[in-house]
Amino acid sequence: MDLLNLFKYKKPVDEQLVTKLTDYLQHYYQYLSKHGHHKIMVRISGDINSIVAGALLRQASKENIVAMIFDFGTDETNSLVELCKYSGLETFILKRGAAYQSEISAYQLHTPASLKRFYQRFINYHSAIQAENMKAVIVDTFDKSDRLLGNRPEGFYGHLMPFYSLYKSELYDLAQFLNIPGQFIPLTNYQGLLYPENIALTWDKIDPILFLLTEKQISPEEISQQFCVDLTWLKKLKTRIDKKSLETTVSQFII
Repeated sequence: MDLLNLFKYKKPVDEQLVTKLTDYLQHYYQYLSKHGHHKIMVRISGDINSIVAGALLRQASKENIVAMIFDFGTDETNSLVELCKYSGLETFILKRGAAYQSEISAYQLHTPASLKRFYQRFINYHSAIQAENMKAVIVDTFDKSDRLLGNRPEGFYGHLMPFYSLYKSELYDLAQFLNIPGQFIPLTNYQGLLYPENIALTWDKIDPILFLLTEKQISPEEISQQFCVDLTWLKKLKTRIDKKSLETTVSQFII
């Protein structure tokens, strides 16, 4: 299954796109700053979204940018700090390891799904509290791929949403265009609905399928026949997308 080279589904990743994204961040922040917000905060988690967001924020503004890192007492904190230093971002480390473990124990959470949902809500809640204390605008780094696939609980995740209409594979292209060193770019697959034989598809394979199902409105049967994609899997994916599309969307920035 190689849909990547069969058609173009991505926007051109060039200086024009970067300018649109940085202008959006600048203008929206200027608007919110009139209402008492003095900084722009982005949570740096090490995923491609937060890394690209940090690089764009650095281009959009040379000051008032805060990179927030959640410290859970692991070695990952040090690598995230190094990433922020390389990017020239002011770093704020929020130690929440003990509180996280305490709440997991109190709620008796054990399954991977329940732990994942709780982790996202925990991060979301403490990010909002810290941003309120710092009078900061939060950048929501959620992208189009995750949005279509419904990969997070409902709730407020930020004021600015620059990646709403960008696929995750486009963010990888942006990382390359922005000259982010390869050692800082994580290679991830889509884990939500494994392909037959428990294959986790890379984003440059899952994103073209999302494009065909949503923007082109091509049926699973047609996609399966034309591109040799497993039909049962496609139907499950389409059901997941349709279910998510019925939920209320947030204010968005469409490129």
